[in-house]
Amino acid sequence: MAQPRKLPWPTKSAAPVDNYEESIGRLDAASAKLKARRNTLDATVEILALLMRQNTTGLQFWEQRLHVCEELLAGTAGKSTRRTALVELHEVALKMEPLFRNRVQRVDVRLAAVQARGDEINSALQALEKIRTKLTSSRMLSQERENLSRAIGELSGTADVPGVVNPDPGLRSDLQDARHAIILAEALLEAKREK
Repeated sequence: MAQPRKLPWPTKSAAPVDNYEESIGRLDAASAKLKARRNTLDATVEILALLMRQNTTGLQFWEQRLHVCEELLAGTAGKSTRRTALVELHEVALKMEPLFRNRVQRVDVRLAAVQARGDEINSALQALEKIRTKLTSSRMLSQERENLSRAIGELSGTADVPGVVNPDPGLRSDLQDARHAIILAEALLEAKREK
């Protein structure tokens, strides 16, 4: 008489423990916090981008005014009243041009820092979504394994679950082969995902 084949999984149906729910909940909570931070950063980026445009425009304006004043001053030799007014405008332009240049540089540095922080958050959110997808998939596979094990137990009968129909000796073996093939296929899928 042939020895019964040993099952590659436990036959006792212990109450299933859903370890996935808590982990998925943590991932969702972390994502929600990061999304709130990203929304704040997005608003800050908009403000800084507006400041950048305004100060760049101001810088261009004062650079042009400085250039025009220098050209006009070159052509006012001997006209003292006009030259005095142009010298005053030239002095103002000399003060304002570096002021706006410094503002543009400060806003640019701040904008780059905020955008870098936003990139970090986006990268973390992508990683969270990726692992959440893996956990959800693994959870579904676990539930399918559990359902298949329960179906095998109900059809073939175990010590804990009596068979619901007359046992078919070939059916149990075929179901075990099917379950074993599923386990191997799932392991292959997990291995491919890790690459």
